[in-house]
Amino acid sequence: MDAGWTIVVRFASLYCIYYILRVAYRIYFHPLAKYPAGSAAVRDRKAAQAVWYEIQECEYHQIHLTTRGSTGPVIRIGVNELHINSPDYFQEVTKVNSRFYKEPTFYRGISFPTSSIGLVDPNLHRIRRQVLNPLFTVSRVQTIAPKLQSKIEHLCHKFDDLAAKDAPVNLYAAFKSLTMDIVSEMIFGESFHVMDSAGFQHPHLDALQDAVKKAWIFRTFPKLGWLSLNLPDAVSSTLFPIPIIEFGKVCRKRIDAYLENRSKPDKRIKSEILEQLLDPNAARGHTVPNAYDLNEEALTLLTAGNDTTANAMIIGAYLICTHRTVLERLVEELQTAFPDGSESITFEKAKQLPYLTAVLREVLRCSNPLPGRLPRVVPPEGASIDGLDLSPGVVVHTSAYLLNRHPSVWGSNSRQFDPDRWLVEQPLALDKCMASFYKGARQCLGMKYDSPS
Repeated sequence: MDAGWTIVVRFASLYCIYYILRVAYRIYFHPLAKYPAGSAAVRDRKAAQAVWYEIQECEYHQIHLTTRGSTGPVIRIGVNELHINSPDYFQEVTKVNSRFYKEPTFYRGISFPTSSIGLVDPNLHRIRRQVLNPLFTVSRVQTIAPKLQSKIEHLCHKFDDLAAKDAPVNLYAAFKSLTMDIVSEMIFGESFHVMDSAGFQHPHLDALQDAVKKAWIFRTFPKLGWLSLNLPDAVSSTLFPIPIIEFGKVCRKRIDAYLENRSKPDKRIKSEILEQLLDPNAARGHTVPNAYDLNEEALTLLTAGNDTTANAMIIGAYLICTHRTVLERLVEELQTAFPDGSESITFEKAKQLPYLTAVLREVLRCSNPLPGRLPRVVPPEGASIDGLDLSPGVVVHTSAYLLNRHPSVWGSNSRQFDPDRWLVEQPLALDKCMASFYKGARQCLGMKYDSPS
């Protein structure tokens, strides 16, 4: 054997020994080795392994659900990653002033870096949150309730027209259209009028749906997401033919037109969200975003506000219609409260109906908009929660899907659709444990718009 092959063999042998020792360390000697492990616990977070694991992401859900806690609340799902299915842990991590922070790589792959969701730095996020919070309060919901109601009534008229023609209704597309028109008007001052498109089909909806479907690609390959955002448009559109990029251009045109017309009262359409972001005095430390960053925030709010709300409505309609007793009780309560069929069902009157409120709460519990992992990183000082000693830098995941079905909170029928669970003296105790909107400083901005309370 010549010298060249000798070097290759030695190098290959050394690498095999290194690999075996590394696997042995991760299985038996790593600080997280004491926790039961999923199949990917000793794998690198390289592309190939990550793709395999993302496909198998349901694994930890199945372990938690089928073992019913016999493995404990903690499962190791990566070399330095844990999945924790514990309501107590969730409450501790999401409490006010929690030092746990977003895992940067994950959020770079699913959101824009300067948006309210993509901002990883807690201080920058706090400032952005202070800027937007005034637009997402209970009083603000009551103020815009008439606008929301007019959109809903418009959709109902569309349903009446289809019923008169004995034509089927695509509720999936219809609800997506409704939320798109509501959210786009809130952001840009005027809607996209998606509900007026034939069959509720519209390219903007296709773009957002495609973005949701392909989010796992950029979650697995975050550098691809960075490239798609930072390459010149001509290059990016060729290498990454993603509809959301084209939709982003549509939104950018609206942003540019809005900025151009701000000083022209006769042409101006007011958007309270954009005005709030453009106000240098909206919060201490707030830097007015440029047009590019405004567009990132607009796309983030459009995606988050449209997809999550519409999915809750779609799943809610299905659950109500497939549970006959729930449907009958709900119709009876509504007919009693609104005996005149032509009377508008206003927000003020509807929120007084106990069974309707219970049904909506249960729909939100069962229709988790983000059922997958939301990783946080243990702060530099480490943490001790619910009997767990967590080292600094460990990535910990929670799942709204599992937390909203935890038997210790929701009982033995936690996986069933049962609005009666909310008809108790203290429903807020259950509300405190519901993870649909996350909790704490990072909870959903639009929570007040979706919450039945």
